[in-house]
Amino acid sequence: MKKNSHKRWSFFLCLLMVLSLTAVGCEKKCSDDEIFVPDQEQTEGEGDAADTQDTANAEEPAAEPETQTPASVPEASGYTAPEADTNVSYVVLGVGSDQSQVVLTWYGLSGNAGKAVVAKASEMSGNTFPVTALLADSTIYSANYNGYNVNTATVTGLEPDTTYQYMVGNEEGWSAMHSFHTAKSGETNILVTGDIQLGTGDDDAASIENWKRISRETKEKFPEYNLHLNMGDVTTMPFEDHYINVLTSPMFTDYPTAVVLGNHDYANLYQMHFSRPNQSDFGARNELQNGNFWFRYGDTLFMELNFMIESDDILIEHGYFIKQAIEANPDCKWKVVMMHYSPYSSVEKYQKYANENREYWLKVFDENDIDVVLNGHDHAYTRTYIIKNGQPQVTDATSVTNPDGTLYLTFGSASGSQYHDVSPMSVAAKCIQNNHPQMSTLNITDSSFKMTLYDADTWEVLDQFEIVKN
Repeated sequence: MKKNSHKRWSFFLCLLMVLSLTAVGCEKKCSDDEIFVPDQEQTEGEGDAADTQDTANAEEPAAEPETQTPASVPEASGYTAPEADTNVSYVVLGVGSDQSQVVLTWYGLSGNAGKAVVAKASEMSGNTFPVTALLADSTIYSANYNGYNVNTATVTGLEPDTTYQYMVGNEEGWSAMHSFHTAKSGETNILVTGDIQLGTGDDDAASIENWKRISRETKEKFPEYNLHLNMGDVTTMPFEDHYINVLTSPMFTDYPTAVVLGNHDYANLYQMHFSRPNQSDFGARNELQNGNFWFRYGDTLFMELNFMIESDDILIEHGYFIKQAIEANPDCKWKVVMMHYSPYSSVEKYQKYANENREYWLKVFDENDIDVVLNGHDHAYTRTYIIKNGQPQVTDATSVTNPDGTLYLTFGSASGSQYHDVSPMSVAAKCIQNNHPQMSTLNITDSSFKMTLYDADTWEVLDQFEIVKN
């Protein structure tokens, strides 16, 4: 995604007629242990996905329900946010290459490109942006997708420990106002979700309401957290009516978000909605399965691996990618890998795949001194002991200092859409399947990496663990 230069911008915005949109639901389901294969074509081989996906029959994007009170008179010092318009939908706040950037994506009904407008909340006058607002022109990632243009804009120049407000669009329609908060120097606070995976079955309406409630309560409890990491499988099928239920959430508009590629994700909608900074050719298979990506936030390097392909060559490529990302960030204090499948799955039917590939994974992680590996897919929570050379360092302690090895964390369902029975391996220090949705936090400083697991129904703390470096 290309960076765009910032410009100063001052003009009067007109309010336009609201265009209502609807989306047709899709009844097709796919089990969680299957890799999604688009209907139109399928290549040979188990678990392969089709190289292309025909969007002609895809559902029309649903209108994003947004509300906003417009200011009545634009001021000469800036310009005033207009009333939110359903010409703009599917707004996602994505991570940039580092903490000074965010990447915004959205659908715009207009045939013209738009802008992202970002300003410090302290400099806003009601809904009027200051002339110091950061501006980024969008590029069209995909043109005329069911009558919409998919826009992406990279905003740079963000400052630490600052609350920002933003909107996206153009003169023909604007989003509602949203906000986010950047991290303090030397401290990053992160929300982590496992598989959201709406659209799994007959109780999907309950899962949707659960996700909306959890998102709202998370925003209330952690208003100034800085990032949201999702471990993949945001929906069961890549249809717009599934995505709108996931994305119409402060988790995706108020926290810069990185989404791991899951086995239900690799279709064109994943590419349209989510940023992938510093993307590599390593780990790529085709246009629907792009390569690995990395970003840095503070002193932590995050590396996402695409494990949707099973081959020795791809495994080797992941090792090359990790080395390159670390070489580009030699002074990072924490190295974190994110991948959908867990090397130490607690779900029996997934352990065969983990067993077949674990030896290589561990070798690469050990060679590169990876501190933590974050996973999803299990719909259950597992925390391993610190592991080095395949050997767990068994302890009941919930804090370790200067460990030699890697911590593996697998996160449970974030919506309650689906749960799996667990059969934890001997390296698991903690395995929790309480058939409740879960939310996790990471609190990272120069000298500590702390994880907390919450029951997202009661907000009871279920597990905590901390790594200390001195």
